[in-house]
Amino acid sequence: MIDKATRNRLAERKERVRRRINTKVDPENYEFIPAKKPIDYYDNDIPQRVAVYARVSTDNVQQTSSYELQKKYYEDFVLHHPNWTLVKIYADEGISGTSLVHRDEFNAMMTDCRSGKIDMIITKSVSRFARNVVDCISMVRMLAELPSPVGVFFESECIFSLKDDSQMALSFQATMAQEESHIRSRSMETSLRMRLDGGLPLTPKLLGYSHDGDGNLVVNPEEAPTVKLIFYMYLYGYSTSDIAAALTELGRKTYLGNIKWTSNSIVQVLRNERHCGDVLTRKTFTPNYLNHKSRKNRGDRPQSLYREPLPVKRTVKKYKVFPAGSL
Repeated sequence: MIDKATRNRLAERKERVRRRINTKVDPENYEFIPAKKPIDYYDNDIPQRVAVYARVSTDNVQQTSSYELQKKYYEDFVLHHPNWTLVKIYADEGISGTSLVHRDEFNAMMTDCRSGKIDMIITKSVSRFARNVVDCISMVRMLAELPSPVGVFFESECIFSLKDDSQMALSFQATMAQEESHIRSRSMETSLRMRLDGGLPLTPKLLGYSHDGDGNLVVNPEEAPTVKLIFYMYLYGYSTSDIAAALTELGRKTYLGNIKWTSNSIVQVLRNERHCGDVLTRKTFTPNYLNHKSRKNRGDRPQSLYREPLPVKRTVKKYKVFPAGSL
C-alpha cells in the first residue's frame, strides 16, 4: 500500500510534468531554426558534384561495348540535371568486383571523396560497385561519415545510401551480389574439373611453342633454339645465373618478349615438365574467391599428369590422376 504522503508527492510530480508540457510559447521571443535540407538523389535544386563509377569484370571484347555504353549513358544522365557538375567518370575495365585490389579508378574515386571533391556517386548497380559485402557496406559507411558526407546512388536498385532506410536494402543486395560471384566461382571450378577429367588439359603459352588452330601446342622454330640452349648449357654445368647472362647478351627473348633474363626465369624453364613433353595440371589453385590469391597445390586439389609429347597433335588417351591429398 502507498501511504497518503507518497501519493501526494507523485501527484505533484505529475502536475509539474503537465504544466511543463502545456507551457505556451511566446511567439515574440521564439525563433524556429530549421535543419539543413537532407541531400537526396531526387533533388535537382541543390548543386552537387557528381562522380560516376563504371566497371566490367573481364577484358572480353564483347564487354567493351558495355563499358563504353555505360560511360556515354551516364555522361548524358548527369547533363540532364542542370545543378549537377560531372567531376569524372571513374571506370575499371577487366577488373573483378570481389576485391578492391587493382581497382585503381575505384580507389582514386575514394581518395577524391576524402579530399572533399565529390558530393555524390552514381553507379549502375550494387554488383558494379562491389561484390564483397564487407567492402560494399564499409565503403558506403565511410563515405557517409566524412565531414562532407558522400552519397552513393545505385540506379538499378533505386537505393540512395544517405537515406536512413537504405541500410537493410543495401545489405541484402550486396549479399546477393557476393553470392552470385560465389556461384560463378563454383561453376568455373566444376567446369575445370570436367575438362581435366575429360582429357582436355589447359595448355597456356609456353616458351618454344605456339598454339595451332585447334589449340594444340606445336614447336615454334624461332623460340625452340632458346629452350634447347638453356638445357644444353645446364647439362654442361653452367649455373642459372651464367645462362641468364648469356641469353641476355645474345638478345634472346623470354616468352613475355623481354630481353632481360634472370636466374629465376631460367629455373622456371628447367622445372617446367611441359618442356619434357608432360603436362601436370592444377599446379596452383584459388581457395578464396573473394581475394583471388592463388596457392601452390600440395594435394589440396586433384591433379592430372599427362605423359605424351606436347609438340605432337594429340588425342589424350592415357593419363594419371592424383586425388586430392595424395601428393
